[in-house]
Amino acid sequence: MLFMVELNHGPESCVAGRPHASENYAKLLVGLHETAAEHSVDVVGGWAFPVGHKLWYVVKAEESQTVADVFFAAGLHKLNTIQIHPVLEHDAFTGWIMDSADQTTKRAI
Repeated sequence: MLFMVELNHGPESCVAGRPHASENYAKLLVGLHETAAEHSVDVVGGWAFPVGHKLWYVVKAEESQTVADVFFAAGLHKLNTIQIHPVLEHDAFTGWIMDSADQTTKRAI
């Protein structure tokens, strides 16, 4: 199952403007892949919006609790609020929509 993980922090807690803190935070982020692998979670991709103080990761895992365990073990919860959302790949979503529409049409006929 795919999950979108959103990390948010405010400007007052942003480590980007603090060289020593940035180095430590970078180590946490670099270690995320290894921590994820230790929990049988695959990090599919990650994105950052520095001026918006946000990061996003798409991960593949069996359940959301495992995803939460990864971000807790990585220590990223200390600097961010974290939201975990189950997501579908776009093609899977549009296929589901088309199947639903077909079923609705068949019932109407």
